[in-house]
Amino acid sequence: MKDVVIDEVAAKLYAEARRRLLRNEPLRSDSAGGHLAPSLSVGEVAALRAVGLSMEPFEEGAEDDPLMQSIGDYMALLETSYTTSEAAKYLKVDASRVRQRLRERSLYGIDYDGEKRLPRFQFERQKVIPGFREVITALPQALNPLDVAEWFLSPNPDLEIDGQENPLSPRNWLLSGAQVEAVVALARGFE
Repeated sequence: MKDVVIDEVAAKLYAEARRRLLRNEPLRSDSAGGHLAPSLSVGEVAALRAVGLSMEPFEEGAEDDPLMQSIGDYMALLETSYTTSEAAKYLKVDASRVRQRLRERSLYGIDYDGEKRLPRFQFERQKVIPGFREVITALPQALNPLDVAEWFLSPNPDLEIDGQENPLSPRNWLLSGAQVEAVVALARGFE
């Protein structure tokens, strides 16, 4: 019975991540980045406990399990991404041109099952979003694909346009025609 509940939760998390990715929305509404180091010193553990954080394994409901959320998000990111041939068809170019652009890092691809998958956030109206090449080459190459997707899709407080109430995501900033250099600077400073 427990496995059925976990399978249902995983399917729900996957469906939500897929829906968000297809709409170019952030995967998390409370997009908080950062990862704990694999091993922490006694002092670091004490500091975390002092502010109410626990180092115990996660035992709450499966729906709130960060690992299950990441797995569902990653599966959805792969499933909603274009294969090389699909991206070529979408961009109306030859697949060899897409592979060339992946090599030169003017397109972003995720290695999966012997081929590249190209997340949809880099495309709009059968084109690559303006300034994408400059931004993607400024981001660290070793980033996790979920971090890249979340970074491009989440509102950034440093990307505000006068007259707009809320900040824009790097993707929406580039689509608005605002200065590419502002997003490139954020990408260079990504930690």
